[in-house]
Amino acid sequence: FSNLEAWLAAFEERPAYLATKSDYYTHVMDIPPQYGPGFSVDEAREAAAAIDGRGGSWSLPLDLQGSAFEPLAPLQAALGDAAARHEAAFELVANHAAVVRFAARGTGAPGRKRFQAPLADPYATPNEQAVAAVDVCLRHVAAALISGAEETAAAAVADLAAVKGADGGRALSACLTYLRDRIGVPRDMSQPAAMNLRAHLNALIALC
Repeated sequence: FSNLEAWLAAFEERPAYLATKSDYYTHVMDIPPQYGPGFSVDEAREAAAAIDGRGGSWSLPLDLQGSAFEPLAPLQAALGDAAARHEAAFELVANHAAVVRFAARGTGAPGRKRFQAPLADPYATPNEQAVAAVDVCLRHVAAALISGAEETAAAAVADLAAVKGADGGRALSACLTYLRDRIGVPRDMSQPAAMNLRAHLNALIALC
């Protein structure tokens, strides 16, 4: 199907198409409520782990150019890692107050109305006591996206020690995980930016 391949590849050379391009994780999470549940098979374990981050795809250091399983479109790859990190930081900072409160739902109260999509909980309420600490965490995520995770790790560790709380950081980890698992492409940001934000959230979770 060489002609079909060439036709589809041409789409990925168009910025207008890339503005609508999703990633595998978003598709996996949003299709079952529309078409019914999927069913795992043993042969797909490696692919499933790559899609949902368990296989290391959401860990630093990222290799945006070397992902054979879910390669970037040529225009996305050409922008490079710095552009992807800066996009993720911009989207995080541009709506920071709402994002902080959204993440604080991780230890808040679930909504009474439930939906087929397992991660959809629009009526959940944030844990108000966690908001300030989550704000500190996401500021460090933004700093790491801009300046580098290694360069900002020491400051993150110092601030986390002050806001972890009596549970040793478990509540903060739950909030950051809640946010990480709900980053959608392209709703929230592009595929390479989402890869970076998920990985940088995981790096901070590891410090909690």
